[in-house]
Amino acid sequence: MEREELLYASVVLPIRFSQQVFYYLPAFLLPEHIVRNRSQNNIESLIGCWVEVRFGNRTYNGIIRKIATDSSIAIPDNSKLSSQTIEFKPINALLAQRPKVSGAEMLLWERIASYYLCTFGEVFKAAYPILTQKQEEVCSKKLPEDIFSAIASQSIAQQIKLSTAQQEAYSSIKEGLQTKTVLLHGITGSGKTEIYIKLANEYIAAGKDVLYLVPEISLSKQLEKRLKQHFGERVLIFHSAASLAVKKLVRSTISAEQKNGQIKREPLVVLGTRSSIFLPFNNLGLVIVDEEHDLSYKQEEPAPRYNARDAALFLANIHKAGVLLGSATPSFESIYNCLTGKFHRVLLTEKFYNSPPPQITIIDTIWTTKSRQMRGSFSQQLVNRIADCIAKGEQTLVFRNIRSYSPILQCSECGEIIRCPHCNVALSYHKYDNSLRCHYCEYKREFSNICPKCNNRSIDVKGAGTERLEEELKELFPGARVARYDADIAKSKRESQRILEEFSAGKIDILVGTQMITKGFDFPKLTLVAVIGADTILSQQDFRADERALQLLVQLVGRSGRRGNAGQIIIQTGQKNHPVLGLLGENANRDDYNNLLAERKLYLFPPFVRLVNIVLKHKNHHKLEQAALSLTTVLKNSGAINPIEINGPFSPRIEKIRDEYIKCLSVKFRRDANLQRNKIALANIIEKMKLPLHIYLDVDPA
Repeated sequence: MEREELLYASVVLPIRFSQQVFYYLPAFLLPEHIVRNRSQNNIESLIGCWVEVRFGNRTYNGIIRKIATDSSIAIPDNSKLSSQTIEFKPINALLAQRPKVSGAEMLLWERIASYYLCTFGEVFKAAYPILTQKQEEVCSKKLPEDIFSAIASQSIAQQIKLSTAQQEAYSSIKEGLQTKTVLLHGITGSGKTEIYIKLANEYIAAGKDVLYLVPEISLSKQLEKRLKQHFGERVLIFHSAASLAVKKLVRSTISAEQKNGQIKREPLVVLGTRSSIFLPFNNLGLVIVDEEHDLSYKQEEPAPRYNARDAALFLANIHKAGVLLGSATPSFESIYNCLTGKFHRVLLTEKFYNSPPPQITIIDTIWTTKSRQMRGSFSQQLVNRIADCIAKGEQTLVFRNIRSYSPILQCSECGEIIRCPHCNVALSYHKYDNSLRCHYCEYKREFSNICPKCNNRSIDVKGAGTERLEEELKELFPGARVARYDADIAKSKRESQRILEEFSAGKIDILVGTQMITKGFDFPKLTLVAVIGADTILSQQDFRADERALQLLVQLVGRSGRRGNAGQIIIQTGQKNHPVLGLLGENANRDDYNNLLAERKLYLFPPFVRLVNIVLKHKNHHKLEQAALSLTTVLKNSGAINPIEINGPFSPRIEKIRDEYIKCLSVKFRRDANLQRNKIALANIIEKMKLPLHIYLDVDPA
């Protein structure tokens, strides 16, 4: 008599574990599981269900990934056990109240895990973090039916009127989307958002959902009002700052399906940050990635260390949806993909309001300091220009990419620099609460001017952050309305919103801000942008330094003169002849990435090769050194991978964070058919070494 096969459930758990498949006995699900006598459809319906299981000494919520028979369960090659001798734990409970995870979602997780060399469980945890799981216990005042009912009662939004240049770009985008990902390379102020909205309107009319990605929450706040003017209740907002109730409503509304006898399922526009790619889409037609070059799309910690721009391509492919990338300063990766024919590139070189090109002035701070033409952090020329703007009722944006009052405190007697006890960085002084802070581990203590080394009261502040610039500007222009917008201000949602609204309404004369203020904002009365201490932008030690500097400065250039008025940007720097500065102005609007790209190609850097960084961390510096050298030796002598070169081990710019020392290696691979095989082989080598430290792989590091 033929042996009757048992059924087991493969459960996905939100943990980092090299063994990615965990089998449990689903006795409570299939009372007659001893015999496989249920229909295949009933068995398949269990896939995607939430369950509670025991793993080790903890209880986890997981998802059934597949149902397997005992004869199909893979036993590790080095094991002498069989599936009959392994003691399988039972599933504790079926969490029937939670909506099932779709096959499309799990397929996206598989692709992200494979590409970014992490575990399936780590991607699952990113898609459904603990807070997301807890949201199922939250009662929302609204239901998906309420949203669909409100949409059905709304009138159709008015069509947007495009300029001739916009219409030409729009037509080219529609044509390109039929076969390829499209890159809209449009200068700042050219009206890319109007094109996005018109295109989204077409997909909505065709009954398809649209995902509109932005790099930061602050941009979603500005766009929300604008999108709701066109799409009303169809607009759903999703980001980390949203409440659990809102997140639950967004997920349940997106995953709603058309059902007979119930209210009609309406197409939606989802406006969100990078985590939005993990939403349970089932009707996706278009993905828009605005400011596609932005570093905020890259997840750094924890795994998966994905780039939402690239993961959006995986998502769109699964749903057979179109992808539109947009930027005034596209990433070199996207430019490369256009040059190789993978992407379709659309240029938009005319400003919507026909504003004249901004005037760009470079001020040599070395010369102005020697000639005594500096007033604190500001040159006299810049002070005069700000005064002119105030007199004319125009606005000024002062950019500094360092928050705090002062980034460095140093003893004037012995030269000691006050450092974080847990990281190899100087503590920053925040005057508003008299504190010293580490911007890496959030260590904080009260400020004291007593030197910890020589005990003299001789601590001086060095350099200027946004808080100090705000203070200086208030002293220089006592009658002006001055405000600041940085990470410290953004901690308060109410204060952050107030400042943006008041600056947009012209109630603030001078706004001091960090990089948070450079992205996509449209301020009608802003005519002057001042960059203070541009050397910190131009002097980064990284192969992407020039690309990032150019992107940032072009974004700043585009913030001024957006309503037909002539704008001006004044850049204070000690490197007046830096090559990036020569690419601003009219040159920045031309396709002039060639020199920088040629340099990347010459020295074999992305996008011409694929880069994988190996990051090692340990509290003991000596053990870290030994492990890094051992790994380097193994990799260089291994025939399993075929890299172009292996660099390292080397210390990053900041070699100690949160009491852990850091070492890195970088591995370059060719962009060929063997790329994925080489990446997996690299991960396997590291896994088999079982190094006694924290180690991870960063694919396509930012």
